[in-house]
Amino acid sequence: MDKDELVKCQKAIHELVEHNDFENALPVIYSVLEYHPNDALTLHMLGFIWLQSGKEAFAYQMFRRALQENTKSHQVWTSVGRAAYELGQFKEAINCFVEAVRINPEYVLAYSNMSATLVHLSDWDGAQKAAEMALELDPSDLNARMNLSHCYLAQGHWKAGWEAWGLSLGGKFRKEWTYGDEPRWNGEKGRRLVVYGEQGVGDEMSYASCIPDAISCCEKVFVDCDPKLEGLFRRSFPGAIVHGTRRDDSPDWVQNADINARCAIGGLPEFFRLKTEDFPGTPYLVADPERRLMWKSLFDAWGGKTVGICTRGGIKRTNETGRDIGFNAWLPILHRKGYNFVSLDYKARDTQFFEELHGVKIHKFPFATESSDYDDVAALIAELHCVIGVNTAALHCAGALGVPTIALIPEHMQWRYAIDPMPWYKSMKLWYQKGSWEHTLNALQWD
Repeated sequence: MDKDELVKCQKAIHELVEHNDFENALPVIYSVLEYHPNDALTLHMLGFIWLQSGKEAFAYQMFRRALQENTKSHQVWTSVGRAAYELGQFKEAINCFVEAVRINPEYVLAYSNMSATLVHLSDWDGAQKAAEMALELDPSDLNARMNLSHCYLAQGHWKAGWEAWGLSLGGKFRKEWTYGDEPRWNGEKGRRLVVYGEQGVGDEMSYASCIPDAISCCEKVFVDCDPKLEGLFRRSFPGAIVHGTRRDDSPDWVQNADINARCAIGGLPEFFRLKTEDFPGTPYLVADPERRLMWKSLFDAWGGKTVGICTRGGIKRTNETGRDIGFNAWLPILHRKGYNFVSLDYKARDTQFFEELHGVKIHKFPFATESSDYDDVAALIAELHCVIGVNTAALHCAGALGVPTIALIPEHMQWRYAIDPMPWYKSMKLWYQKGSWEHTLNALQWD
């Protein structure tokens, strides 16, 4: 394979990768590497495919190999940084992004990725500067806009934060939904508004605090939520028409709704939470009274006080590692006399050996915590004395129900936990990690 053929193959690979046609790109890449095993561009594209396929460790090794062949490529340095970030090597990731912009001070992707990494590390000032650099070079960079919004919101700059958050809609992590030719809502009163869910169940419950505000100023409000939340939202917001169809491409109810405006549920605060005083912090979700009665009868029969615990949460992208507290760290809490403990983990751990070893009991009710109807777990939570745990959907539910809650906040936190006291829920206390989780929970004061 001569140089001209190599260039043709590289163009073909690039076009296939651009269209996410990895299945056809890989054979061409392997064929090129048989003749040119040290070609940096081809190695880089193979690494990119692995990165996009969730094989971060393989991608990292391939990017490092490409870097050996071309240390002057700002694209390769940025790719090494992206893979390092996915592997939790944040310091290395930042160093790679810094080197990329040293080589090319106008490379937007390096600034944008640097900002995302610093957001993950809760370095709001540094992340803001990096995001602003990216947006100065490319005002259309939605990911940089989202990172900037996190920085503003973490510092309580609500108006600027929500505006930046709104401008990030349509990016990789905020899908925009349309139902017809209706425009995005601009806050105008008297609209027939559809509010559609986005991101996770916990996010929907959190932003749902603004639904009553929307109802108060619109002719009609339709809520298109996660199917799990349909029953809970219908009871909690009787002034809205609720459908659990956010996963459906063409829900039937839209045909007769006459919608004339749409708004992502995460976009509602832009109109109703412009200063700290705008956050009521009061309960707004209503659990099913009949299901509550079942849990009340059980907990009363146990005697003492029943506490819900959340020991882990999130996914890799949302700091799953930092939000995972092993049971040994919970022993100072679990050994408290007069208390019963119920796991609120979505996927409960196997605790049999731990319980036998330490003489404690953690009750598990997967039919509720793993139910496809969030009304089941909401009723359970509503009858608890309190909830203690890492930030999960269950903690959002507890806060929205007004149940006393202690949120255990890891060293690297999301923006909504950077302000204490938390404005979203008056019933929620933030307890920040200091040192190990064992030390942090041992120092926790609760009743």
